[in-house]
Amino acid sequence: MKEAIKEFEKTKDFLICVDSDGCVLDTMDVKHMRCLGPCLVHVWNLEEYRDEIIRLWRKVNLFSPARGLNRFRGLAKVLAEIHENYVRVEGLSEYIYWVQTTREHSDESLEEAFERTGSSCIRKAMEWSNLVNQSMAMISDKKKQPFDGAREALESIRSYVDVVVVTAANGAEIRKEWEAQSLIQYTDLLVSQETGRKAECLKKLVQKGYEPGHVLMIGDSPADLKAAKEAGALFYPVLVYQERESWEAFPEILKQFLKGTYSSEEEARQIQEFQKNLGVQ
Repeated sequence: MKEAIKEFEKTKDFLICVDSDGCVLDTMDVKHMRCLGPCLVHVWNLEEYRDEIIRLWRKVNLFSPARGLNRFRGLAKVLAEIHENYVRVEGLSEYIYWVQTTREHSDESLEEAFERTGSSCIRKAMEWSNLVNQSMAMISDKKKQPFDGAREALESIRSYVDVVVVTAANGAEIRKEWEAQSLIQYTDLLVSQETGRKAECLKKLVQKGYEPGHVLMIGDSPADLKAAKEAGALFYPVLVYQERESWEAFPEILKQFLKGTYSSEEEARQIQEFQKNLGVQ
């Protein structure tokens, strides 16, 4: 997976990168509310505060600027809140240090950190992530459908642009979901948490020879917008709970993008609506 971007070759004049969870696939709610949040409650033995912790997880990871963050970064934010307002989280400082300094937020990197430190919090984070992976694997594919219009959009752009899935999630999990929905056929590459941070991945893709204005990131989170801006790519948002409308509007944006007329004014208008939708200013 880490070598994937090195081996990727530009075949079209334009590149569209697209996030998965909450952008193409309607999976954010089910994964966070059935897997990520409940697994945290179980591993840290927080049943006494279950409802409050689940609400906290939802608030931080679905309806805040942290939406779309890699799971380990989202976990750090919620554990810090728990440590301050509920119970002491043993070894939290070592875990937060890893989150802030590692170049790769993945299970493998976390395991290496535990081998170095023996941190109890890092050990629990490993247990939590493994449990999350297991619980996500048990979710029916019927609960992981693409948003209305997303499949048609991917199918329509395939002959015009190179298409790369750029996600902060577990790569094997996302590939399985895209294969189950027969969407992987519309892509050239999938990069994930194992490949590196979104901004770094986007920068490497942009450097494959695409001209300025010829790379577009489609995403549903502030993290997607931030990565696009850092990489010098354009951005088109999929609005939370307005996903169908966002994909219905995409063909017009695609025309503008391919003609080179997706102006800074139009992009700014889209971003303003995106930030208003999330309550982020």
